[in-house]
Amino acid sequence: MRLFHIFICILVSVSIFAQVNGDMNAPCKPISEMMGHYDRLAKAALREGIWDNDVHYYDLDIAVDIDTEIINGSVEVLLSSEVDDLETIELDFADDMTVDSVYLNGANYTHNSNIITITLDGNYDAGEEFTVGISYHGHPLQNGFQAFEFGHQYGEEHRTPMISTLSEPYGARTWWPCKDVPTDKADSVKITLTVDNAYTAVSNGLLTSQTLTMDGNTIWVWEHKYPIATYLVSLAITEYTYWSEMHHFADGDSMPLEYWMYPSFASDANVYRWNLTGNMIDIFSELYGKYPFAKEKYGMAQFDWGGAMEHQTCSSMGASGENTIAHELAHQWWGNLVTCSDFHHIWINEGFATYSEALYWGAKNGEAAYHAHMASKMNSAPGSIYRADTSSVGAIFSYQLVYQKAAWVLHMLRHVTGDDIFFRSLLDYRDQFQFSHASTEDFQSVVEQVSEQDMEWFFDQWIYGSGKPYYEWWWSATELDDNGYSTVTIHIDQVQNSAYPVFKMPIDLKLSSASQEYETIIWDSLRTQQFTVDLDFQPTSAVLDESNWIFKSSNQVAGVDLTLKPGYFEIQQAYPNPFNAEINLLYFTGVSFRGILNIYNLKGELVYTRTVSNDQAGLHQLRWEGVSRVGLRVPSGIYVVQLSSADHESVTQKISLLK
Repeated sequence: MRLFHIFICILVSVSIFAQVNGDMNAPCKPISEMMGHYDRLAKAALREGIWDNDVHYYDLDIAVDIDTEIINGSVEVLLSSEVDDLETIELDFADDMTVDSVYLNGANYTHNSNIITITLDGNYDAGEEFTVGISYHGHPLQNGFQAFEFGHQYGEEHRTPMISTLSEPYGARTWWPCKDVPTDKADSVKITLTVDNAYTAVSNGLLTSQTLTMDGNTIWVWEHKYPIATYLVSLAITEYTYWSEMHHFADGDSMPLEYWMYPSFASDANVYRWNLTGNMIDIFSELYGKYPFAKEKYGMAQFDWGGAMEHQTCSSMGASGENTIAHELAHQWWGNLVTCSDFHHIWINEGFATYSEALYWGAKNGEAAYHAHMASKMNSAPGSIYRADTSSVGAIFSYQLVYQKAAWVLHMLRHVTGDDIFFRSLLDYRDQFQFSHASTEDFQSVVEQVSEQDMEWFFDQWIYGSGKPYYEWWWSATELDDNGYSTVTIHIDQVQNSAYPVFKMPIDLKLSSASQEYETIIWDSLRTQQFTVDLDFQPTSAVLDESNWIFKSSNQVAGVDLTLKPGYFEIQQAYPNPFNAEINLLYFTGVSFRGILNIYNLKGELVYTRTVSNDQAGLHQLRWEGVSRVGLRVPSGIYVVQLSSADHESVTQKISLLK
């Protein structure tokens, strides 16, 4: 979700690029915007008593004064007690706002530390319902990504006012009192907005009334009758160009698609892209089951934040690229229908939506487009997808991890389990957790149920582990023996940083000659592992993971012919180069090779030497730890590696030692 005309994050630093149509690689939540609100970000509600009650309904009524940038609001909350003798409840509400009163079943209150503590008018036992009302006013201060913003179209003060919200992850509490956790979805919500009648007010669900008042305002009433998390409740108020169409589902049902776009932005090209939504709904409904909120609508409303946000039934669009449109729509299933239990597991929202982009491009343009889109999401993956720290926007929303790498997790899972099990798992996951919330373990459990396999190895290394495998590999094939068989050897080293796990993964292997092919799967799970296979032909090429199903780095260091003549040798590219602690020196030889390896500094001084003796033809490896012939550490600098044979032929390579 999210882009302005599209933003790209690179590790911790940020580069920003403006585009009109949207970059398929751009993050939905630009890190630059995240960082701007670090100091205002409220933390998740971890207080005691959060499970003592269950919210069923919010009736939210807000009058927006654009000139003073003040909102006057009231909210009535229908709850039920989960315990006996419930006397007080707590709602999240920012201290910047003023509580005017509590009423209905609220007797009195305190408001501090961003919490309203309400003493009820009596004791309520488990299962009993009650309603509290809160009236309030103030100027909501921005939080998280945005929360509540008084602004202008395109961020230019001379343009039309633009009032909008984006409350993920903890920003709903900045503009209305609520139980601001994704684990307690209200069964439904009503949003009444009173605004200057020059503007349109858009929100979740269906517009049930629109009333002009005598003082030049319009009262807009929106009702959403599906369970919804607080951060998905939204409003967008400005001057809009509006159009709609009816979408017809495969089962014969119909639903309106509604669009609100800035008049100056409503070019034919931009309108055309938004109108692609109906086809996207058909694609995702085929993959994930029918659009979840089909009794109401799907809409998009332009707003002025730098990205886009999947507000339930009405995504807020700052960017308008086709990729972004698909991403936000996919969130209606993954993030809205099924919501992460907490923001430790945000990948369940963002990874699923990012992966959906690839599925969309594959459905539209073919399998090659699917794989190309996944390839565009490859990165260095320095950390864990599971977000241990959820106290700030930046800690939660790592684009490389919870968007890109998490999408690769689903891509890999699809290949590990096979298409049938993978897509059945998604449907079962939807069925078991729809209109509720889920964790990584919940999703893992569904996959295990459907596949009848223990998948802990997969989720542990890819969700809770860090990094990715870096395969250094080589292969060789003998000539056909007397029985007409060639023995093929595949050698794989996982050379990723030792801080990262050794990954267990099935790797596709393809061996080919000019006229024959052989495909198999090898399960690699060790730091160094070798596989052999006997074939009735002698392959001339080998390919690992040809279709790129693994989130990895890979380097074929040599394709070795074991029939090389005695005395033949070549030096291969050393790695890592530059190096710090040690370097791997690679070379391959024919049979019965005898030689010497020397390492010189740039002054021509010999700093290290050793004899080399290999009876078997093939790829060989030596490690040098940056020490001299007497075991002392040598200084940083450039060195020359020379490998010489017994007949004094030699090859050289430069290496760099950095400390």
